[in-house]
Amino acid sequence: RKIRLTISILSIPCFEAQKREAMLIKSEIFKQSKNLTAESVADTLLNIAMNGNIDAMATLAYMEYHGICICEDKKRALKRFRLCAQWNHLFGNLMGIAYDEENKADYFNTLYTMLRSADQREVFKYICEFKGYSENCEKLPVARIIDKAFGLGLIRRNVYDQTFAKVAFSELVSDKDKEKLLLNKKRDAIISLSDFPFDARRNVEYAFDNEAVEEVALKRDGEMHKILCALSPAVNGCHELYRTLLVETEDEYISEMYVDVLRKGFEKQNKVIEVDASTLTSADFAGSKENFILRGLSETKQSHTVFLVKNCNEIESGELNELVKLLDYEYRRKFKLVEPTVSLDLSDVLIVLFASEINDLVGSLAEECDVVQTEGINNSEKHTVIDSTFRARSQKFGIGRVELEEEGKKYLAPFSSGQIMRIIDSALKKAAYENESIITAEALKTISNQQNIAKPRREFGYLGGAIDEKY
Repeated sequence: RKIRLTISILSIPCFEAQKREAMLIKSEIFKQSKNLTAESVADTLLNIAMNGNIDAMATLAYMEYHGICICEDKKRALKRFRLCAQWNHLFGNLMGIAYDEENKADYFNTLYTMLRSADQREVFKYICEFKGYSENCEKLPVARIIDKAFGLGLIRRNVYDQTFAKVAFSELVSDKDKEKLLLNKKRDAIISLSDFPFDARRNVEYAFDNEAVEEVALKRDGEMHKILCALSPAVNGCHELYRTLLVETEDEYISEMYVDVLRKGFEKQNKVIEVDASTLTSADFAGSKENFILRGLSETKQSHTVFLVKNCNEIESGELNELVKLLDYEYRRKFKLVEPTVSLDLSDVLIVLFASEINDLVGSLAEECDVVQTEGINNSEKHTVIDSTFRARSQKFGIGRVELEEEGKKYLAPFSSGQIMRIIDSALKKAAYENESIITAEALKTISNQQNIAKPRREFGYLGGAIDEKY
């Protein structure tokens, strides 16, 4: 029976091509037989594998797994086995079955898809019996697409085509669209797809690190609780239940604080991208590589990417309508590209919006969102704002030992948080340049005068003064 198995495997057409390729590799190695060493064998195989030769990749993986002529690296070897197996490589799948227990079902399903004739089915049955595998196998759509592409001459069995594979193994494209795209397009058209994030992965869930909340200078438990509750469906994996969060805050410091806490909370395990809504144009929403979501996924390689969209009040009306559409889960799930005409599943993308106020322009956005309204900074919080701003900014400037005198803090107190941040930035630049260790109230006054920043006047009557100010 073993003899019949060997004869049946040797009769498989894909094996004939792989056997010829293996002989070429052997010939390449033994050209150097006079100076043959373990290192030269490994180097030759590695160079050939880097050029996409599947047999070289499989051989190198075997050597890496066992530490033959090369350092043992089982993790990398298994990765190479999986890559070869996905390319419908016979021995890549057989070695995957032998060594990669975790993904065993994938290898058996790929073999089941590849071995279709009566004789080949007998071979497959024997492999299952030999390994004691009794699960029901199913044909894999992607393995069938790759097999058809071999038959049409679009790709070669023994050469791994990264551009083709990027689309074929994409987790964002449906099997129907893959077949339409890969089997009906010319090679030049497929190459042009390299700018699209087809290789973005969906196997990373959102995770939020609550330590970021503990580091916030202003403790606003009520507001923070509402923000985290609004984000909870996405963090818990229920993306279809997440209704985009819109944080409304007039104060610049509060806005920066919540942007900062969300960035820090997500970035330990997820990718975070900050977007200025005032810079968005129609191209940033089109179904092309200029789309800001697609650009972000091309950079992060993860469909689980957080987009913090700031300054929504400054977006143009036409772009606002496009942003409203992008907030819809179903719209993102079937996001249509213009060329090629396929859909990408962008439903895992997490979008959080920030606006200074909900006016007529932002109202249409707010209707599609969970809105968290924040309070302005009161007098008791001003001292904390000044201290935390000065500390954070001085560290960024690399002059952490510089100090702000008490009179300087009193001078800054009447200003708005945005004005405070700008004055402190200018003062720190001057201190860094002049190697100063203390920033005085007089220095701050000079800077505010140069910037034409006037203190708010305290006036009684209509719109006069802050509502909680004491006179």
